[in-house]
Amino acid sequence: MTFTPQNIRNRRLSNDYREMENISGDMIEIVSVKGEVPYVEVYEIKIHVRSIISARPEYRQEHLLRISLPEGYPQTPPQIEMLSQPIVFHPNWFKNGRWCFGTWEMSETLGKHIIRMIRTLQYDTEITNEHSPAYDVATQWYVQNRHSGLFPCDTQLLPDPTKPKHEQPKSNRFRLGTNEADNPPTPPSSKPRFKIN
Repeated sequence: MTFTPQNIRNRRLSNDYREMENISGDMIEIVSVKGEVPYVEVYEIKIHVRSIISARPEYRQEHLLRISLPEGYPQTPPQIEMLSQPIVFHPNWFKNGRWCFGTWEMSETLGKHIIRMIRTLQYDTEITNEHSPAYDVATQWYVQNRHSGLFPCDTQLLPDPTKPKHEQPKSNRFRLGTNEADNPPTPPSSKPRFKIN
């Protein structure tokens, strides 16, 4: 059987939609804004993690982003743009709100791509890349403060896109032994987490 580019795209969009359902919950609220389910082309997501937004440092607990899957996807990468202002103060985020994802591999599914992006919001030192700076001032600040104890700024466990909700960890508490008073979890909302418009 021969697959057309549209067949390939639709299959990928459908698989991505399943992963988006898997990661939706208290930490990640997802709304589809363009496309017919399961072939969603644009999502808006609200992420509840603690991120640094200035060199003071100042923090924000909630971030609104738009994820667009362009016509050439999955050959071309998703576009992730932060709608919340100010944007995060991070070496791998451009000042215009776009995430600098590094190299795009088609084998990285949308769910895994988003989880990798959220790790930058948490200032996960394993993936923060000062050698590929998108935001020079934030990069200099990060390098100067790398051993200050500021990073990561959020240590909540992230959901696994490959596992259905009933197989996800029961708690999104903290990965590392951090002080809850310094890194309080965002209280769950009563709103539905995954909406189809």
